[in-house]
Amino acid sequence: MLVRMILLIVYLLIINILKGQSLAVNYSQSLVEITGTHLHPPQTAGADYASSIPLNQGAFVSVQDVRSRATWCLLAYGNPPIQGSATLKIIPDIASVPPEVVGTNTPSELMLQVQPQPLFSGIGPVDQLFLSFTLEHAQVSQNVNTSPVYIQYQLQEGGCPPGP
Repeated sequence: MLVRMILLIVYLLIINILKGQSLAVNYSQSLVEITGTHLHPPQTAGADYASSIPLNQGAFVSVQDVRSRATWCLLAYGNPPIQGSATLKIIPDIASVPPEVVGTNTPSELMLQVQPQPLFSGIGPVDQLFLSFTLEHAQVSQNVNTSPVYIQYQLQEGGCPPGP
């Protein structure tokens, strides 16, 4: 009887420790097109892209199946890198989640790179963290062709490390 009780306690502890997490990212649309309206000035021959182009695409991030006080860090990276001088900026909307789920060291923005970088520090489950995207420093001469950008996300246990 005592052995069964000890095994049951050990089993319950292991279940709580090994509880898996789930990460879901849902985009508002699958394709974003940069056109002549994004030139500065718009629709002007010989003009270059505006230095910062807010994209009409967003994403909702959900992190579930984590303990209520567990800290974690959401990392993001791009593969392959964007060609030319352009970079993609990801901005987590901190106001889209309750303040008690925002951990320390959450960056205000992330310039997408090839290596994983911290995007959001969370505590416990998060229903819908909203992400917005901006294309930065694109140039017509270097970024005129269609190029897919694949954003990879991963969760890391513990909060995000302090920024630079």
